Amino acid sequence: MNKILVLPLMLLSISTFAQLSTQDTLTSRNLEEVTIIGDKGKSLPGAGQYIGVRKLEKLNQPNVNNVLRIIPGVNVRDEEGFGLRPNIGLRGTPVNRSAKITLMEDGILIAPAPYADPSAYYFPTFARMQGIEVLKGSSQIKYGPYTIGGAVNLLSTTIPSTFKGFAQLSYGSFGTNQQRVWVGDSRKNFDYVFEVNRIASNGFKKLDNGGNTGFDRRDVMGKLRWHTDENVRIPQSVTLKVLNTTEEGNETYLGLTYEDFKANPIKRYAGTQNDILDLKHNHLSLNHTIIPSKNLAINTTAYYSYTLRDWYRANTFGGKSINNILADPITNQEGYNIMSGKANGAIEGQASNRTYLSKGLQTNAQYSFTTNEISHKFQVGIRYHTDQADRYATSSTSTMTNGVLIQTGIGFKGNKENQIRNAKSFATFLSYDLSYKGLKVSPGVRYEKVNIDFQNYGTADNARLGTALKSAKNDLFIVLPGIGINYELNPNMSAFGGVHKGFSPPGMPSITSTTGQAKVETSINYELGYRFNKSGLNAQVVGFLNNYDNILGSDNVSGGGAGTGDLFNAGNAKIQGLEIGIEYDLLHKKNANSDLKLPVSIAYTYTDAKFQETFVNGGGDWGSGTINKNDLIPFITPHLLTTSIGIENKKFNATIIGRYTGETRTKPGQSDAIVPNDNIKYNDVNTITGFLIIDVSANYKFSQNFSAFATINNITNNKSIVANLPQGYRPNMPLSFNIGLKAEF
Repeated sequence: MNKILVLPLMLLSISTFAQLSTQDTLTSRNLEEVTIIGDKGKSLPGAGQYIGVRKLEKLNQPNVNNVLRIIPGVNVRDEEGFGLRPNIGLRGTPVNRSAKITLMEDGILIAPAPYADPSAYYFPTFARMQGIEVLKGSSQIKYGPYTIGGAVNLLSTTIPSTFKGFAQLSYGSFGTNQQRVWVGDSRKNFDYVFEVNRIASNGFKKLDNGGNTGFDRRDVMGKLRWHTDENVRIPQSVTLKVLNTTEEGNETYLGLTYEDFKANPIKRYAGTQNDILDLKHNHLSLNHTIIPSKNLAINTTAYYSYTLRDWYRANTFGGKSINNILADPITNQEGYNIMSGKANGAIEGQASNRTYLSKGLQTNAQYSFTTNEISHKFQVGIRYHTDQADRYATSSTSTMTNGVLIQTGIGFKGNKENQIRNAKSFATFLSYDLSYKGLKVSPGVRYEKVNIDFQNYGTADNARLGTALKSAKNDLFIVLPGIGINYELNPNMSAFGGVHKGFSPPGMPSITSTTGQAKVETSINYELGYRFNKSGLNAQVVGFLNNYDNILGSDNVSGGGAGTGDLFNAGNAKIQGLEIGIEYDLLHKKNANSDLKLPVSIAYTYTDAKFQETFVNGGGDWGSGTINKNDLIPFITPHLLTTSIGIENKKFNATIIGRYTGETRTKPGQSDAIVPNDNIKYNDVNTITGFLIIDVSANYKFSQNFSAFATINNITNNKSIVANLPQGYRPNMPLSFNIGLKAEF
């Protein structure tokens, strides 16, 4: 039956993701850059939020984590304080390295290797974005491969309709600074935008014996678009996008023991002074859009991405692993003293060099027409995608001498990890929207065919001759149906709901697992929601249930595991919750002639996540041993609340935002919470205490072209533990400020 269903889809389609406007009659306007949600969120048969450039300009937040927290249903775990490699989950999906959500920039998959190695060690620079979209529920079947939680689409600088330029300069605490300039124009047949962005910092953490703990990230982007004349019979456009990103980050995986965190939360051990991340990312895409008739539009994109991520990190101190030292610094006193620079001794480090390639071709065809009072829209698409992760990890030796780390030897390339991960995928979807008066019904189906190839050459075969090669393959296909409904009760309110089958790929087949191969992760997802928009009040309430047939655990160093990258079957699980989003202008009815506004907002998420069967876990991020039915799934925060209040007029605006992250379980279980405290060992802790961070942002417009802004982050200087991963307790950025100027011309 599956094959019968898939065949017509393959014949009809031409690919996925870059969605066109939902107008019934297509015009040359569709040749411009478009969004997934945009201003269509009120009619989606599912939950979707769009944050545009005006909101981002008010917040002045280069950290994507702080912006995502204003969207219900989004769970974020902080790591290095700047949001360069965010850990994002949607509706209870794991947050680690954003590996279980579909990440896109301008509608194109942007994780370095979405199928073969999905951990997002590269994440687009949020400081250069003009918008962000989050899609959840049944509407997301168009945007795989990760369709359980949802999709995040970042919107880069668009080509302006007339000549326009923008410049931004800012400076703040810890030497944090940004320079951003872009200029663009639309001419008769040729349009363009060119952008240069740099954001850098000395870092807020303090290395023993001094040193830079910050980063320097630079982006250069260009978009060139050719298009036909405005009134031609068949409008067309071709857009070339080129992006180059580089980053040098003095960042480490190593956090702190509880005693050291309590004494100085921004301390960083001397043993990490040589830890550094070298990141390079190049992206190229070519998009063609054509409107053969007033009801038909076809959008096709070819894309290619190259990402290099080489992260050197200290691994052992005095022969003791970091995990052992954190678990018991007293027993492993010698290793701890070397780590903190108090004693001389040997250190083993590892450079994890990974090269990622990602490329594909995707097309979306949309056909709209009307019969009597019924509107119809068909969308059909295909994407062919391949990606690869080439992983070399090489160990080296150093010695700590009087607090200074000196390298003493480098092993041969690949002596810690030497493998290639390949994936090919063919994805297609068919969706149909039927609209009659206030009712919109949207059934659809997605098909994914994935071929995975894992080649492990072993740590002795530097030349990859295959003398110790171990390989494994996994081929799979799956059909994912869904349906969403939106009904306008009246012009001001609507109800929506949906059900769809969710899917996540199973990762690389294991060559070492003793618990069996990972299966695909699947779930049946339900949602029911209500929207209201009247008299300055905009509200949305959504209940959701993700009923997993098989939820997958993982083993990554960034998630607290050993780093094999293996996935583990965990069987049935249930994640359910409630999302509430409210926005209201308190002065909406006070004075209709005044431009003064007093906006307030609330974003609340409740999530209940539990395993539904007892099993023996294979290790990794959830630990080893038996996990019991009704144990809490770790790293999913039950209560998330973000509130804001602002004041604004034509010249000035200011916003205060409070972000509360509730108590978060870090280990499976049903027992009482054990939080970090004196005399509590690191491995005995199962919960991180909740915390509240308050930020303030203000903007003042001197003229039509010039404005100034200021932000204060963590205004109360909260010093809570925000995470215990990857290795040890980690702080939020302390009290900090940032001031800057913006110019439009």
